[in-house]
Amino acid sequence: MDIDLVNQNLAKANLSKIKKQSSDFAQTTLKEKKLKEACAGFEAIFLNTMIKSMRESLPGDGLFNESHGMNIYKSLYDQYLSDELSKSKLSVGIKEFLFEQLKESE
Repeated sequence: MDIDLVNQNLAKANLSKIKKQSSDFAQTTLKEKKLKEACAGFEAIFLNTMIKSMRESLPGDGLFNESHGMNIYKSLYDQYLSDELSKSKLSVGIKEFLFEQLKESE
């Protein structure tokens, strides 16, 4: 009877240990996911700034007149393009580099 009680206590201790380990793993995974999202966001901001400065280096557009609406459209397109580039697997590589550097600092 005492052995059954000891086995039950061991089983409960192992179960609580497993629950704690899975909880720790879930928190680590969530932190890594948030860090990856933050790094992708930084890369999107960097790409948007780069695209914006490249667009400003071009001479005026010959086909369409410059207007406030066209500038808004170009700005929105540049934002969309930078967001999509940062989400793709073939990105610049800034998000991966930042992720590895910041993951080690934790």
